[in-house]
Amino acid sequence: MLSRSVLAVAFVTAASLVAPATSRSQDIPIPEGFTAYIVQGPGINAPPLPFRIEGQRLITPPDGMVTVVESRIESDRATFTLNVPGGTAEFIGRRQRDEFGGFLLIVEEDERDIVPVTFTPAGREPAIEPDMADYARAPGVSRIDVVPGDARLDAGEQRRFVARVYDESGNELRTPEVQWYALGQRASVDTDGVFFGTGSGTKHVVAFYGGAFGVAAVEIAEPTIASLVVYSDVPSRLAAGSRLPLSIHGLDNLGRWDLEPELAIASSDPSVVAVEERTLVAKRPGQATVTLTADQATESYPIEVVAARGALAISGVPRAAVRTGEVVRLSTSIADARPLWAVADGGAEIDAEGVFVAERAGEHVVVATLGSQVATATIRTEPRAASGRIHMAGHGLNTGTYTSDLWPQNRYVYVGTHQANQLRTYDVSDPTTPVLTDSQGFDARVVNDVKVSADGQWLVATREGAADRRNGILVFSLAAPARPQLVSEYTETLTAGVHNVFWNGPLVYAVNDGTGDMHVIDLSDPASPKEIGRWGIDAPGKSLHDVWVQDGVAYLSYLGNGLVILDVGGAGMGGTAEKPVQVSRIFYPGGPTHSAIRHGDYVFVGDEDFSLTGTVPSVTGSDPRGPVHVIEVKDLAHPRYVGKYEVPEAGAHNFWVQDDKLYIGYYQGGIRVVDVSGELKGDLYDQGREIAHFLPAAGPEESKKAFSPRVWGVFPMFGNGWQPQGETFYATDYNSGLWSFTVELPQEEEPIS
Repeated sequence: MLSRSVLAVAFVTAASLVAPATSRSQDIPIPEGFTAYIVQGPGINAPPLPFRIEGQRLITPPDGMVTVVESRIESDRATFTLNVPGGTAEFIGRRQRDEFGGFLLIVEEDERDIVPVTFTPAGREPAIEPDMADYARAPGVSRIDVVPGDARLDAGEQRRFVARVYDESGNELRTPEVQWYALGQRASVDTDGVFFGTGSGTKHVVAFYGGAFGVAAVEIAEPTIASLVVYSDVPSRLAAGSRLPLSIHGLDNLGRWDLEPELAIASSDPSVVAVEERTLVAKRPGQATVTLTADQATESYPIEVVAARGALAISGVPRAAVRTGEVVRLSTSIADARPLWAVADGGAEIDAEGVFVAERAGEHVVVATLGSQVATATIRTEPRAASGRIHMAGHGLNTGTYTSDLWPQNRYVYVGTHQANQLRTYDVSDPTTPVLTDSQGFDARVVNDVKVSADGQWLVATREGAADRRNGILVFSLAAPARPQLVSEYTETLTAGVHNVFWNGPLVYAVNDGTGDMHVIDLSDPASPKEIGRWGIDAPGKSLHDVWVQDGVAYLSYLGNGLVILDVGGAGMGGTAEKPVQVSRIFYPGGPTHSAIRHGDYVFVGDEDFSLTGTVPSVTGSDPRGPVHVIEVKDLAHPRYVGKYEVPEAGAHNFWVQDDKLYIGYYQGGIRVVDVSGELKGDLYDQGREIAHFLPAAGPEESKKAFSPRVWGVFPMFGNGWQPQGETFYATDYNSGLWSFTVELPQEEEPIS
């Protein structure tokens, strides 16, 4: 959607229309004759942008992501209309010399927002403070009253407001065509003045007519917890002396996650089962029911406490040394015991279920405590195999545009671009010398994603920022794979823009920027695409970023709403592509959830966080962060967070898994190859699971932006059926184009037991 998402990306070379501060991309060049302006306001996260004042007009470069289409600048007032990816935004404000301050009026589908902003030449602090009181009246309008005036609403509650407009003589106008806007994040209003607030705090509903504003304050109460998600395994029997920590998240009445819900935990008999903060303690034999309560959500667990019989001892200790990162499952000699587990030294961890993993080689003493009994054991660990190496093979130069996603198939690599209206095709029959065979031009300032069908016959490219505002997808024939031929486009239900797509048979699952939903497009007849289904979470302000489909299961990366797993025909819950069925959802500390892919019992989930800037002296502009999280999905209905891989001072983007190796495009962290064999738990980076990495930093003659690695994604060469072929991998770098490489694995690599 445009509205709030435009604040994060519409003023930059956007990767997509997404939620605030989640998808800021690279710096925009300032052409000669233009001044670098900084745009500031709530939710805006943008690099300097080129503007120029000519008399009564504001000018922008014609090929920029943001263009001024109409403007009028007077002595102390200014209005202009901006074209941005996904729609338009109107500015109304004041001018002070070469600075502007006022309000952006943004309309997209049902979203209508007003945002205070300043446009200031780089290097100066804003001198104008946007104040809506400056626009309480205008020529022909003495005032606008918003009725019923200031209000207090529950989160998610709707209220209809009306506007009474008076002329300069104090007479009320009969039928003024008032425009409605919401001021404040997580708030919206429709064309009839129906206001809807989801975030707590003070918001404003704004009526606009004839250049004047009428305003009413709306106080939104905190949302309430509607359901609890308990990740801990709470058994029906516990041996006396057991201690069971509880891991609990909440879902509020708006369908959003609360990682630290205010929670009451009560025991029907504290002498049997006591509660110490969020830990259950089995005191003596007997029966007790433990009840968890948060607002209107309740969960109850009947527990029988039995006597602890016998002496406490630890079992499952390996006789030989294990490698760092290898998971060891320990237990005790006492039935139904849940002891308090600990590691006496650093460099290793053990969870409440006795699952041990080490990051550092050496001897680690594990301690189990059950009531007054204590048992210890020593686990010896050794380093993992020696590191491998990445050998760069070739470089497909792209110095004129920014490079986005890629898809290699049948000796060709198809590449998207930003700010270029292009789909680029490379012949990589010789991986050491990629040859550009075609540069297909069309109206789409952002081509964020390209995907080839499994049979190799068709290619879909996504569009965002089309000049005519009709985005959607483009379908190309690959009958001549060196030169894709456009056969159709589909914009009907995807006008706002498509950020990512995924093929599954003849179907394309598309991420709609406008609805925040997954739309399913049938390409059985590629010349006549049609929508056959759609699905989205019921959560205000939602923003879907990516979708990946494997074995009839769709994995949706919902940014601030985490990972959603859908049955689209393979999870046994009756779901189909036409009518998907939700299997489960999971959130975790971190976010926003950017992309996901499944491998074996795990889903690897990447975050993309662009909220940091200037934290590394050598990095200009955006400074992404974000780990790859590891979610266990042996039971799809109950996903569990088990670990992560995180490169310090860098951010993950897109990835691929093959032969138990995770290949990651890690933005400024370069290309990363990680061993994900065996059972996974804990910090994979600290465990030494990284096999190899490479920073593809290219000089000024070989890149759009010199010496600034920003790797987008990594894939092997696919044959038909998406079967990997050969040993060469391909990666795109946002600033320097296409790269090919091979990976030299460690000499003495052994699978983890």
